[in-house]
Amino acid sequence: MRPSWAGLDAQLLGVSDIKPSTRPALGRRIDVRLSDALREGLLARARAAGAPLSAVARQLLEAALDRQIDKDADAADAALVGLGALVAAEHSIRLLELSFPQLARRSPELRQDALNAAQVRLEELRRQLEEGS
Repeated sequence: MRPSWAGLDAQLLGVSDIKPSTRPALGRRIDVRLSDALREGLLARARAAGAPLSAVARQLLEAALDRQIDKDADAADAALVGLGALVAAEHSIRLLELSFPQLARRSPELRQDALNAAQVRLEELRRQLEEGS
């Protein structure tokens, strides 16, 4: 690994308080074509922030990627909550059947009613999630 320029300057000057840059190393450069409107918006943000255009573009990309990761995590959390609710409901049914034997005879029809209602609610939830995204 090549020493940083700050490190070389410190060695040449005999000074130990010059620290290498803490800025993260950047990867390869990419060329991206933007519409005029998008480019103007990006330039306006860079001017307002007093920052280089490339730095603002990186920040916006990082923020967008972080939001997508959060969105994916939220969807996974919702799936786990749904699964937990289904397990709890099934457990409750089993406990009721053990506690009330006469309920066990009616259980298949009640289970089908509950299943139909749950499917309707799931479809409503899916529709709401699709409209929200």
